[in-house]
Amino acid sequence: MVIERQVIVTWSTMPERKPPEDVILLVTVSGRAGNVTYDHAFALAEWYSDDGWCFEDETLDDNRDNIVVHAWADIEPYGGDEE
Repeated sequence: MVIERQVIVTWSTMPERKPPEDVILLVTVSGRAGNVTYDHAFALAEWYSDDGWCFEDETLDDNRDNIVVHAWADIEPYGGDEE
């Protein structure tokens, strides 16, 4: 038996649409945080209209003024087998 799985990820940018608030999202970031340079790297973040992006990674969050979020994706995490 062959089971076909298809996962479609849609990347969005802020001009296209705003992300949902208070939801952890996969984002693509660039910038410098501490001694690390990010170039279109994946990160986890939440969007708040009052505060902007808040990153799960403390180093990114402490340096958020130096970090650019290029796009975000609203993907569902794996929920286990559906049997």
